[in-house]
Amino acid sequence: MSTSTTAATRLRGLSFHAIVAVVFAFLLLPVIIVVLTSFTTQTFPAIPQEGISLAWYEQLLQDDKLLDALTVSLVVATASAILSAIIGTIAAIGFVRAEFPYKQQISTVMLLPMIISPVITGIALVRYFGTLQLPSGYPALVLGHTVLSLPYVFLLVRSELLTFDEDLERASRVLGADPVTTFRNVTGPIISPAILAGGFIAFVVSFGEFTATQFLISPDTSTVPVVIYTMLRTGLTPTINALSVVLIVIMLVVALSSRRLTAS
Repeated sequence: MSTSTTAATRLRGLSFHAIVAVVFAFLLLPVIIVVLTSFTTQTFPAIPQEGISLAWYEQLLQDDKLLDALTVSLVVATASAILSAIIGTIAAIGFVRAEFPYKQQISTVMLLPMIISPVITGIALVRYFGTLQLPSGYPALVLGHTVLSLPYVFLLVRSELLTFDEDLERASRVLGADPVTTFRNVTGPIISPAILAGGFIAFVVSFGEFTATQFLISPDTSTVPVVIYTMLRTGLTPTINALSVVLIVIMLVVALSSRRLTAS
């Protein structure tokens, strides 16, 4: 290989890494600024110039409204992730293994919460829950967020099942195992990474959902995104930045846990 070719290859490599670095800097810079401003000593969000302070985190810990909203978000996100994982897995198995009329059309309908505006979804859920006389708050939030996050689990598990070797299930049944035992010992362990990944994605979607959530909350069950939006309407304080850092940490923990569990 000539010297000019080697130089050109190195130049392309450096250019690629430079572009990647710029993209990452563009994506991470807002997050870095939020983290830095949460440690400011001033009464408004600003990058610390005269030392750092944990006063805004202490104020966050003393703010019952924010802590209650954080608790609501965690409970709703966990419950909706579990429901989405269960319902999405059952639906995926049914769509892959069973044959029934209009299967493709119904499969597309199941993905509508991913496609249409959350405002439309929120209004539709309010009307439907009103017909069922389902109270707002936890019941409406959990079921509403399950509807919004269900398609992610359904897609991941269905994709895993489409490449699944059904001969393994046939061998299990030939050896005398019933369908439940076959799923527990054969199908379940193989598709479990997809189920876990879908559940974690459902958690993240629910935890950050704002638009449709506005239609489902009650005075006692506001989620973190709704509370942050309400606070922003009256003024921006470093307490919001501190809460944002807590949310970032939670998302990082969820992402890292998902990666570790799906890789194991």
